Amino acid sequence: MNQRRNPFEGGLPIQAPAPLHQPLYDSLRLAEKRTRSRQWEKEHLPCKAMYRGVDPHLALQVKQTAGRLFVPVGEVARALLEYGLRAYACGELELTPHLNPIGMRMTLYPQKETLEERRRRGGRPARKKKLESETGWRVIVTWRGLPPELKQEIAALASEEGLNVPAGELVTALLRFSLKAYEYGLLKLEPAEAGRG
Repeated sequence: MNQRRNPFEGGLPIQAPAPLHQPLYDSLRLAEKRTRSRQWEKEHLPCKAMYRGVDPHLALQVKQTAGRLFVPVGEVARALLEYGLRAYACGELELTPHLNPIGMRMTLYPQKETLEERRRRGGRPARKKKLESETGWRVIVTWRGLPPELKQEIAALASEEGLNVPAGELVTALLRFSLKAYEYGLLKLEPAEAGRG
């Protein structure tokens, strides 16, 4: 058999391979307890907003819009919610709460026909399907960067003194209106470079 020539002969010195079980961290770092500072989260907690029952398709549109604009999702959500609230204050957006037969609060999205109404008219009840409204409360969206004043305004409008509707339904209505306005060019979202200080 022919012996092959080593191409590294006479050139660079060959180093021994590293041991297979070499620790990734030195023994001092492994011995100390690693803790993560949560100071930033504590300082910015008032700017974090969580809403249950927001339409997941709209939340995804907000995220996609933020991706196209290369800005944080919370900034897009803030702009859309502020636009919707201004439109409601000016009378451009009408929010009419309806009696919700399956809940304690009013609703902005009444069901087409309830089971009781179907029985009254003599129709056979359809198979029970899980409606989006039944499972929609499970969807929780979280955005950072919403000022406390905006969150308070949404909470006040959704409260019993306001529309008496779930906050997630109100956020859904505001997002739906604002995203349509953005789609039609009535709302301009233009990213600006953040100031460096």
